Amino acid sequence: MVKKPRILLQLLLVLVLSTYTFSLFTHPIYSDEASDLQQQIDQKNAELAAKQTTLSSIEAKIKEISGSNNSVSQKIALINAEITKLNDSIAQTDGALNTKIKEIEDKQALLESKKTEMDKLSTDLYIRSRYRMATFFLSGNDWDTLVKEFFLKQNSISTLKNEVEAINGEFSSLAESRAELETQKATLDAQKKDMDDSYALLAAEKSKLQAELNNQYSTKNSLTKTIGNLSKEISQLQQFLIVAKSGGTIIDANTVPNSSSDPASSLAYFRSTAPGGSFAVFAFGAYTHRNGMSQWGARARAEAGQTYEQILAAYYPGKTFRTGTIINKSSGASEAIMTNISTTTYGTLNFEDDYLLRLNEMPESWDMQALKAQVIIARTFAINYTSNGQSSICTTESCQVIGGGQKTGAWAEAVRATRGVVLTDSAGKVFSAQYAAVHGGWGNGMGWDTTTGTGDYTNWTANAWESISGVSWFYKTWFRKGYATSGSDCGHTPWLSNAEMADILNAYLLWISNGKTSSDPRIVSTDVYRCWGQSANPYSMTELRNLVSNPVTAVYSAVSANSNGTTTSISFNTNRGIVSMSGADFKAIYNMRAPSYLSIPQNSFINVNVEYK
Repeated sequence: MVKKPRILLQLLLVLVLSTYTFSLFTHPIYSDEASDLQQQIDQKNAELAAKQTTLSSIEAKIKEISGSNNSVSQKIALINAEITKLNDSIAQTDGALNTKIKEIEDKQALLESKKTEMDKLSTDLYIRSRYRMATFFLSGNDWDTLVKEFFLKQNSISTLKNEVEAINGEFSSLAESRAELETQKATLDAQKKDMDDSYALLAAEKSKLQAELNNQYSTKNSLTKTIGNLSKEISQLQQFLIVAKSGGTIIDANTVPNSSSDPASSLAYFRSTAPGGSFAVFAFGAYTHRNGMSQWGARARAEAGQTYEQILAAYYPGKTFRTGTIINKSSGASEAIMTNISTTTYGTLNFEDDYLLRLNEMPESWDMQALKAQVIIARTFAINYTSNGQSSICTTESCQVIGGGQKTGAWAEAVRATRGVVLTDSAGKVFSAQYAAVHGGWGNGMGWDTTTGTGDYTNWTANAWESISGVSWFYKTWFRKGYATSGSDCGHTPWLSNAEMADILNAYLLWISNGKTSSDPRIVSTDVYRCWGQSANPYSMTELRNLVSNPVTAVYSAVSANSNGTTTSISFNTNRGIVSMSGADFKAIYNMRAPSYLSIPQNSFINVNVEYK
């Protein structure tokens, strides 16, 4: 193969893919810049320090409240002891008071009884004395008997009177005792009320302190959990930073071309148009084998002043120029370059004066040094492909495209100026001098196709010759069918929603849980029928999520590790932590599950960047 796609078709034609395959190999790759990641880590550390300071303050408050609570509890215990003593004193006073009251009541009853008895005796004595006196004078009864009865009753009355007076004296003593006890009880009751009031105040204070203590403990628990989560986030971000610093892709939108023919595929369009939380997969180069010369890179080099010798030396290191003859690969003998070439479409043509003049591999408007480099490589490729005229060559993109009549402008001038010149190995033998439109800044056998010859990931895209050339295929997202720069996108944006990226990661988790040993026929795009017209039974997002333990529901950012033009790994920061996979696995699962025509069209390599907004 010489190149895919050839430049003229890239500019003028649309090649539509005719088949779709489910082949496995068909988530604060976008990489937060190291400084951005460090800033996130610094912010998280500052937040963590603030939370830890707050936690220390809360712990001190808990200690203070606990001390106060203990003090209040001690006071409550002391008051309870005093209240108990008061209750005992009040109970004893009540008992003594009740005894005195009972004694007074008993004395009252006794007094009433004595008074009644005395009144009865006095009345009886009065009545009897008057009656007896009259009878005495009238009847002449014995005076001694009369006097005796009188004095007996009089004596009884005197005795009762003395008893009454004694009882009255006891009443006075009992009343004083009772008054004293009542005063004592009133004092105790007042003291108890004071104690009860103090107890109520302390109990309320204790309840308040306990509520505050519970609140502080709750805040402490919540804060401790938050600190744990922050520590986990910082740890994950530090892992992310390590990946970023070890080769994470950093892309400046100003250093990659913005296609005028398909602006929706550009990074600038994504960053200005996509909603927050979206992801877009951008490929460095696409339909290419990355062998030999990059045509757009050659253009930029020529415009920068490089000669065709310098251009070819960069893309085919170790190769030499030879004119007119080559070394036969089988015999080792020197032989002249073929005069004629057999084609599958136009029959036999003169190699120099017809075939080469018909080639449509590079626009004639490009710099002469780029045209000369292209002629030499096209000549070398044709000689190697036909074994110097021993077989035919196709006229399509699979070989080299020719068509129409002979060119007479700059291209013809380049052919004549390099007549018979080929590129060979050190033994003088031609080789498969493949070339392609765009490699994505890296070429097999040559390494970095940059002005510095290195791939410094801090801003290497600004130095990539293809980026300098302005070709949009250097860095773009592929979301249309085939090579098209316009037309069918099956109604999908050039980017993925956060939910769609989470779905792709869940597809990956399910895929690896099955050992990746076979393709699950349901891990395919949910748009497979609508966009591709093929019958399938894809998992819905919900079904897929339910099949994964601890599924991804949110993706916060992504970072890739790249080495020598290859994406070696991709890590996503998600709700379940870091989800990492190899670049090859990401390409496989993305091409299986991505919606619509979104794809990574790179064939035998993976060099991508997942942008996050």
